[in-house]
Amino acid sequence: MVRARGQAIEKAIDTVQMLRRSFLKDVLVKNVAVGSEDVTRYDGTRGNISTIEILLSHGEEEEEGDFEEDEAVEAEAAEQPSNP
Repeated sequence: MVRARGQAIEKAIDTVQMLRRSFLKDVLVKNVAVGSEDVTRYDGTRGNISTIEILLSHGEEEEEGDFEEDEAVEAEAAEQPSNP
């Protein structure tokens, strides 16, 4: 499982893609869960931070929709506003 929050989401997605394309070619993306968490910042203000969980598994066959899922996750991550 790969988990990330905030600006690290893009790096998590890139990591999973690199694993699948270069190192562990039999790894499948079983599930992608996106959400948000309420956080309190150091200055006391409250805000939301995006989260992602990517569940991976070993397998021989590609499941239909895996690449479509990847593209949807990439598009959603690209749409996330960056919070300084």
